[in-house]
Amino acid sequence: MMGSRRLRQVYKEVRFQQLRSFCATARLGSLSAAAQALGVAQPTVWAQVHALERELGTALVEPHGRGCRLTEAGRLLAELALPLVTSLDSLPRIFSERIGQTVARLTVAASQRILVEDLPEVIADFERRYPQVRLSLVECLSGQVAEAVDRGEADLGLSTESATEPLRSRLVFTPAYSLDMLLVTPLDHPLARRSRITLRDLRGYPLVNAASGFPRPDMAATLERAGVLFAAPQRIQAVNTPVIRRYVEMGFGIGIVVGRPGRKKSPTLHERSLNRYFGPATVHLIWRKGGDLLPHVRTFAHTVQTVLNSPPA
Repeated sequence: MMGSRRLRQVYKEVRFQQLRSFCATARLGSLSAAAQALGVAQPTVWAQVHALERELGTALVEPHGRGCRLTEAGRLLAELALPLVTSLDSLPRIFSERIGQTVARLTVAASQRILVEDLPEVIADFERRYPQVRLSLVECLSGQVAEAVDRGEADLGLSTESATEPLRSRLVFTPAYSLDMLLVTPLDHPLARRSRITLRDLRGYPLVNAASGFPRPDMAATLERAGVLFAAPQRIQAVNTPVIRRYVEMGFGIGIVVGRPGRKKSPTLHERSLNRYFGPATVHLIWRKGGDLLPHVRTFAHTVQTVLNSPPA
């Protein structure tokens, strides 16, 4: 283990590009992926990481499968350096935006359902109050939102997915608002006529949801334990909420979706809360660790929390 005096000495000699290549390798798990993300050749990344190892006097990465993984020292350095590199990478953009030389930009990644059902009111309010901000939206599967933020393809993400490693160490996940878990059936379905149901009552009716198409990953296991999952032949396996709703309307089965509390119900579907079995779904705001959020990004996040925690108009 290096002494603190030695660490301070070599720190002055460490070049930013070496740290940048190391952090990309740590984040992506391979030299080739890091090179592609940075837009340089793989030997360049290897040389920069190797030079950093020489300057710090310790191994930082080691071969693992087709890629590489961090040593104990590498994990420590990644924990210290990732926030710094993220902040320095964003410094030119932050500086330009704060002195008014460029248009402020904001890219938000979210699932199709969130973009269609939750965000229009937020976006209308934000664009009315901040017309100078160029807002862009990226549609992703819910499980891909955090990855889009991690790769720098979005400034903010909105997803019902919880934080998992290794993204937990690089991203901030903060609760934004809650959604009801809903069972949707045709209006004339036998379950729609019952005053109360249990999960076991769903057995015998085909689910329109694919195994990966539930609002939370843990729900499939709960339904399987109740004997619901795949208990009846499925004619369609859908992932997105609008698709699930549409094919339930057409009589292909029943579905489980999420929706804002108090929202206007569909005139063509019967909706019933399943919160007692699964609890409400939490939508998280997601952003990269390191440095403060830009003012317009922070304002958008606050608008999401304010608007979507209020009763729908």
